[in-house]
Amino acid sequence: MPRSDLQALIDRITLPYQAALEERRHRQRGGDRRPGTRGGLFRQKITDADRILATVLSQRGLCDQQALAAVFGVSRGTIRNAIEDVQPLLDQDQYVVTPAERRFATAADVLKFVAERGETPC
Repeated sequence: MPRSDLQALIDRITLPYQAALEERRHRQRGGDRRPGTRGGLFRQKITDADRILATVLSQRGLCDQQALAAVFGVSRGTIRNAIEDVQPLLDQDQYVVTPAERRFATAADVLKFVAERGETPC
């Protein structure tokens, strides 16, 4: 996937992703945010774009979730949550998965491949 296609996908998915997260948080809170709260402002472990990229890489079968977690420097649970949140939006966008040409066993293998080729393996 060329970077321009990935960026276009990120641009299409980001707003619906943020809306879905806010809807879920609203449901979990049982209503609107309370006055005086931080409004959900805290540093995210990975960006929305990274969550979308991780989901695309997972769908393509590039590597397992543990390797993706190591690539992004987060826990496997963070990757799993990202995939659970983003997957329905990719389905709704009718994103067509193209299987990866190679499958990597570890994050080091993925990063080595990227460094050698100078490109994103998606």
